[in-house]
Amino acid sequence: MSFADRVRRERATNVFLVRGNDSTGRAAWYFLLVDPAKRTAFQRASSGELELNAYGRVIASGYGTDPPADVSARMKTEYGFTGE
Repeated sequence: MSFADRVRRERATNVFLVRGNDSTGRAAWYFLLVDPAKRTAFQRASSGELELNAYGRVIASGYGTDPPADVSARMKTEYGFTGE
């Protein structure tokens, strides 16, 4: 396994697809790379209102309920993301 594959696999458990509404009420989606030390706190708080930057870094975002296929494919390639 290459170094890049190992990093991708480690990151995959910390990338989350978050769906909700932005501060203006528009439907939006976000891919969030969660800080490993904050993963448990993020998972506990994820059903409520969140300040995403408090838990990690937004690596992709957009409006609507689902990310476009090309963005999902990029998250899989670059971060190993395979789930919700």
